[in-house]
Amino acid sequence: MAGIALNKILIPQIRPFVEQGINTEYNNLKTSHNIHGQSTSGRLQQWPARKLLKYENINRNGVHPRRGGKLDYSLFDCRVMSHVDFARLYVENYMAHFNAFDDHCDASAVLVLLGGVPVFLAPVQTAAADVRMGRNDWAHCVFSKWDQVKYQQSFIDMEHLVRVMALPAADEGKLLGELKDWEAKGTHLCMNSPIDPALLQLVQQGLQSLQDEVRNMSVELEDEKRNVQHELKNVASALEEVEQRVQMLETGQQTLEHRTGLLEDRMDNFEGAVNQRIERLESGKQSTEDKVYLLQGAANQRIERLESSKQSTEDKVHRLQGDSVM
Repeated sequence: MAGIALNKILIPQIRPFVEQGINTEYNNLKTSHNIHGQSTSGRLQQWPARKLLKYENINRNGVHPRRGGKLDYSLFDCRVMSHVDFARLYVENYMAHFNAFDDHCDASAVLVLLGGVPVFLAPVQTAAADVRMGRNDWAHCVFSKWDQVKYQQSFIDMEHLVRVMALPAADEGKLLGELKDWEAKGTHLCMNSPIDPALLQLVQQGLQSLQDEVRNMSVELEDEKRNVQHELKNVASALEEVEQRVQMLETGQQTLEHRTGLLEDRMDNFEGAVNQRIERLESGKQSTEDKVYLLQGAANQRIERLESSKQSTEDKVHRLQGDSVM
């Protein structure tokens, strides 16, 4: 994640401001030292003092044979015809294959320029050196140094560099926000947090972009590039395994949700059947109660008729008894 943040977030966004500073310094030296028209004998050898400029990096000077194992400056064309050539004077030969401030001017070259060209103030140079040290530990596969503290420190160093560069406020805020976001993404992904498939896909895309970047990366020894490519391939494989696990979990989750849905449907059907049976029982109960009520009414009416008939019979007996006495 630190490698992605450095190579795909930080460097592309500060590269234009580095180019602007380099161009300013180059134009100043055109005026003060005629650097674009200088002769070999009168060339500007150091800038600043004790910083030897590498004229073997421009004008195909590096193809000339050496004399006694040393560069033969008498054969050199030392005219610096562009600000890009001026930048190439500050980097090692293996870094000097860029012809513009584009992706070929990689993180290592940008950080060397920030740390060496005097147009950049001392705080910027110091901060760039700190970021470059972390970058070298990453690019040289010194992974034994990388732990949670080292990870956090790498982002602290990158954020500090952004602040001391005195970028426009909008650019600084945007860049700091993106660095914070990637730091949080790395922590979330690596600290045993639940895997977010969208985050995993984003990191895989960033890793693929970083692998492309490494293919163009300038290194002194090709073995170092191969080591980095090998480690990035291992990381990509590990992320693919994580992706497969996430897909299996998602499939299992979908199966579980399907089974849960079937169970809920069965429960709904069972509940419906129970409710229907209860309704039928309640309806049958009401019907029975109605019949009982009707039977009770009929019985009461019959009892009333019997009682009425009994009373009439008793009345007749009384009358007959009265007639007999008379």
